[in-house]
Amino acid sequence: ITHTYIGDLIVELVSPSDTRVVLHNRSGGAADNIIVTYTRTNTPDLGIFLGEPIDGPWRLNVSDRAGADQGKLNHWALKLVTAG
Repeated sequence: ITHTYIGDLIVELVSPSDTRVVLHNRSGGAADNIIVTYTRTNTPDLGIFLGEPIDGPWRLNVSDRAGADQGKLNHWALKLVTAG
């Protein structure tokens, strides 16, 4: 995500079952851009998706809660790994 003030942003991953995990919650202050790989190691809340069906549309919601700056979602990808 290219953005000039990442402290304005909330980034949320939403499963096909509408389960939601906040990945970024207005942290980082005036820093620029979010370039992160979120894993269960650095984002333990991702464990909430364990046991859910993985088929269907996954969404990444990005919202700017201040509105003074502009940004762009350049790319995102989802890699699901099944236990076993």
